[in-house]
Amino acid sequence: MASFRAGIVAVIGKPNVGKSTLVNLVVGQKVSIVSDKAQTTRRRILGIHTRGDCQIVFADTPGLHLAKSKLGHILNETVRQTLDGVDVALVVVDASRHPGKDDQALAALLAAHTPRLPVVLCMNKMDLLKAIDVQAYYDAYLAMFPTDRAMMTSATKAQNVQLLIGQIVEMLPEGPPLYPDDQVTDQSERYLAGELVREKALRLTRQEVPHAMTAYVENWEEDERLVRVSVVLLVETEGQKAILIGKGGSMLKRIGTEARLEIEDMTDKKVFLELFVKVRHDWRQNERILRELELV
Repeated sequence: MASFRAGIVAVIGKPNVGKSTLVNLVVGQKVSIVSDKAQTTRRRILGIHTRGDCQIVFADTPGLHLAKSKLGHILNETVRQTLDGVDVALVVVDASRHPGKDDQALAALLAAHTPRLPVVLCMNKMDLLKAIDVQAYYDAYLAMFPTDRAMMTSATKAQNVQLLIGQIVEMLPEGPPLYPDDQVTDQSERYLAGELVREKALRLTRQEVPHAMTAYVENWEEDERLVRVSVVLLVETEGQKAILIGKGGSMLKRIGTEARLEIEDMTDKKVFLELFVKVRHDWRQNERILRELELV
């Protein structure tokens, strides 16, 4: 009888390479919000995949980037700290683009943990890669992240993902599960509700809003049939507030409608959702606020 394997896998990469999309796909439900905006993931989030022969605990991390704010530095430090104490590093890169400075910074970060830390290289977005560039890009990423376990994937199309999982499982230590079989994340429904609101706001608003916006649950009341939840969208300027509210409240209504439907799916209950927009100038530079938001 084959032995059971279980371990923690740090999912690392630069922003917008598909880390959270990949984790959500493998776990089988949304545990990390996704968008095409950088810095969507703002804390380490566990996504737990359990099957008959293994349990993979994915530690999804913020994208490593050139930090320009206190929040940015905190996000980068989260990546560094996550690499300590894990069993495998899953490096996710954008296979449709030649490696750049952000990838080089990630390789330098990994160098401090190798050869002790095993590496699996996931070259994601293969569906966007031009045939003429396949060999050159593959060789360039493999030279930057040397490993004998590498896979080209498309998380959005579920291509080669099971092959990638097989490579990861081979590198996990033998041992019992780290979490109950039915647990899929370490995040509460309350926290995920705020994140779902932020995800919808990221998708629906203009480019200048995302980095300066966060969301948190101000109130959560729940009984057997109904969840009443109040979520605050926090921005830095009155102009950003106006964008989120929209003409006659139209944008805030769209955000709320889309988020409410997903929160109902998550909780299996009817949801009454209230949204508020507040302005706190330079909240990304304010350590007290960042602590209150549990980002420190």
